[in-house]
Amino acid sequence: MSLYFRNSTNASVYVAYAYQDSSCRPVTYTKIGWYRVDPGQTRLVWNGYVGGRTFFYYAEDAFRRQWSGSYFTQLPNQAFQWCWNTGCTTCRNLGFSRIDISVIYANFTINLTTSSSQGVAKSGNIHTALPTKSIKGKPVLRRTPKVMPSNLEKGKPILVNRIILPGKRK
Repeated sequence: MSLYFRNSTNASVYVAYAYQDSSCRPVTYTKIGWYRVDPGQTRLVWNGYVGGRTFFYYAEDAFRRQWSGSYFTQLPNQAFQWCWNTGCTTCRNLGFSRIDISVIYANFTINLTTSSSQGVAKSGNIHTALPTKSIKGKPVLRRTPKVMPSNLEKGKPILVNRIILPGKRK
């Protein structure tokens, strides 16, 4: 019963994600990262039942490919576990993608790929994600996660194996 990230690319991918946390206010989500996922590797990031939950995620690699979305928050380069609204002067403002997981799944995998041909066989508990296309010059709708029901089964983030991002990011 867990959340995983699988790297189906040819480069190491660095992942951050967010999970519901009622101790954070006013946005009831905690963001956590960075997890390095090497090519072909699957990394456990959440231990516990995932069904009926909403998670948010952001990933990037050294080739400047990003798996992102329209839920923006500030992220540092070092390992972190912060409430959604927490930021810093050296943080980057990055957009997360939202993933709603059906109540029927105890386990779920987000498969990061660079092309649709790299996707795994169709399965309900695997989400294949492609890099986000650049939209330079176009306005981006910025969203904030909404409060979710609190009657979900307990789970917890995996705190080991988080790292600092390599190199200087801008």
